[in-house]
Amino acid sequence: MKTIYLITFIFCSSFIYSQSALNILDFYHETFPDANARIITSNATLGDYKYHSNIGGIAFQAVASPAENISNENISLDFENNRMVVKFGNKTFYPNLPFWQLYPIVNFSNSSFSVVFSQLGSSFDNGAECRFHPAFLDNLLGVRLLQADFLNYTDILWDLPIDAQREYILAPSEQGFKPQRDSVLHRKIYEKLVSGGFSSFVLTDKDVDFTFNTDEYGIKFSGRPYYYFIKSNIDTANIRQLREKIDNYYKDIESNAKILLKEKYTSKLDPRTNLTELLEALESNKNERIFNPYAIHYIESAVKNLDSLNKLTDEEIGIDFKVLDNYSESFKTYWDALKGFNPIVYSAIENTAQWSAFFRYIRKENPPNWTIFAEKVLNEGRSNAPEVKTPTSTDINYFRYFDEREKGLR
Repeated sequence: MKTIYLITFIFCSSFIYSQSALNILDFYHETFPDANARIITSNATLGDYKYHSNIGGIAFQAVASPAENISNENISLDFENNRMVVKFGNKTFYPNLPFWQLYPIVNFSNSSFSVVFSQLGSSFDNGAECRFHPAFLDNLLGVRLLQADFLNYTDILWDLPIDAQREYILAPSEQGFKPQRDSVLHRKIYEKLVSGGFSSFVLTDKDVDFTFNTDEYGIKFSGRPYYYFIKSNIDTANIRQLREKIDNYYKDIESNAKILLKEKYTSKLDPRTNLTELLEALESNKNERIFNPYAIHYIESAVKNLDSLNKLTDEEIGIDFKVLDNYSESFKTYWDALKGFNPIVYSAIENTAQWSAFFRYIRKENPPNWTIFAEKVLNEGRSNAPEVKTPTSTDINYFRYFDEREKGLR
């Protein structure tokens, strides 16, 4: 059974508990998560817009290229004493990329998938499913990247997550930093976003010309990721009808599965959250089909109907997309403002995009060296960054929101 993105998009359910917070935003984590439900292995297809309706989020796929003056240099990588070593001919550099970032970026660059993060469903309703590329699951860089998907929530964007003791979660390389809400930058970014008229966005490096060069201080990059904006018109009445159909199909599956499985049916087999395992349980109880032929017929019919819904086009669903090219281009000039507003988050994003593009170049041009380097990093490296779990969903804490408003903090 393939993943049904449409169904996730318009019908969501999860069992969650509060884990940590980002200012007024609470992070949640499923009590019994299925690993496959927490990851996404996909490539961005911005051109046909299905990426926006089904996935969205963050995607990096660019391949960097050397500047002309070093285009003939022999470039190789190594990993010694828990540090990356980059050699350009007879020059050796030790880039200041902390291991807690290096490890997941290498892992990401070593895969064939470009989607970094996505939220399937509606944000801030405990229904949106946060999914990460396996390289960014349950690590600090994944949490940093997640925050870039909250661009249009500027009251959240400037801050950093806190732990259960309400202390900022910081890696050793980030120590000494304390988030500060710059009211001038906040107003600048907020007013630009309000003028956009967009419905969704993707943080991407599509068509970015990443170039790398060296100077006396080390390796330097040109090229940055950017936000790509879309305006969508949604037929809410049609979406509501589709949601009702999906709800009815799940009810048919659930009621007839209970007939077939009897006492073997448990809440863990709820088709809304675990359809694959439920179908496997039904398959292992074939004898019951003889006595309940109609029950299995209704289940198979409902599953077939769910699959048919997954094949609907955006137009059939009731979603019409328009790319905001001019606005997307104009927003590129706000990257420095975003980086000033939250330097920790946007420096991590910049590192992820630029270094993964550089690593893809090495992987393409020098595969043997890349293989040895990646194996060393992934097998021998040690991280002293705090352990964190990437959330499965998020929600605005309105009690904290209104409390801060009363204190005049917003």
